[in-house]
Amino acid sequence: MKKQLIQFWRSRAPRERVVLAGGTALLVVALGYAYGWLPMQRDAAQLRKTLPQLRAEAQQMALDAEEAKRLRGRPALARDGGSLAAVIEERATAAGLRDAFDSIAPQDAGRVRVVLPAVGFDAWLGWLGELQASHGVRVESTRVVAGEAAGVVAVEAVLAGG
Repeated sequence: MKKQLIQFWRSRAPRERVVLAGGTALLVVALGYAYGWLPMQRDAAQLRKTLPQLRAEAQQMALDAEEAKRLRGRPALARDGGSLAAVIEERATAAGLRDAFDSIAPQDAGRVRVVLPAVGFDAWLGWLGELQASHGVRVESTRVVAGEAAGVVAVEAVLAGG
């Protein structure tokens, strides 16, 4: 094959060699552009487009990691129902909502059922937010019914320790 190419090259006139060499060089440049440069440019444009989103995701992950560290450092609430019930009762008393409670009944595996026949909706949500922030208590289920007065609701909820 190599001998055939050398023989082909030598059998060409000098002017024809220049044309063939120039055509080959032009073909190499065109293929390099089509299969090398253009794909790299498309990929770079795609990366420039997705970079802000990736940065935002990385920032959110850093915030989530800080939140996880903060939550890990917080003392864990005991998992038994009595302890959770005591925390709920203590926080209700501190928030001035203890009289609004009809019952605080411990259930299984760190869950407590609370019944409030008439409570201000804003007070209820504020109290829940404080419980979640300070003790990691979450709402497993809830039923909220509008009361007769504006802003007053009847609540039945099952709260679980974090």
